[in-house]
Amino acid sequence: MTDAFAVRCTGCEFTWNTPAMVEGLRVLGACPKCRGALEFSEDAPTAPVATDTRDADVPAAAPHMVLGIPRI
Repeated sequence: MTDAFAVRCTGCEFTWNTPAMVEGLRVLGACPKCRGALEFSEDAPTAPVATDTRDADVPAAAPHMVLGIPRI
C-alpha cells in the first residue's frame, strides 16, 4: 500500500483520495466512521467549483410553464 492520501483519519487510519470526499470531509470536520480527527494532505485535491452557465437572455419561467400541466 502507498502512503499517499488526500485525507486520513488519525483514529481508524482510513484514507480518502477523491476531491469530492475531501471537500465533504472539510465540511463534516470529523471521520464519518469513528468520529476521529482528520489529517489533510498538503496537496489534497480540491473539488471543482460550479459556475453559473445560464444564459442572461433566457427569462426565468415558473415550473408549471416548463413542466406542463400536472397529470391526474
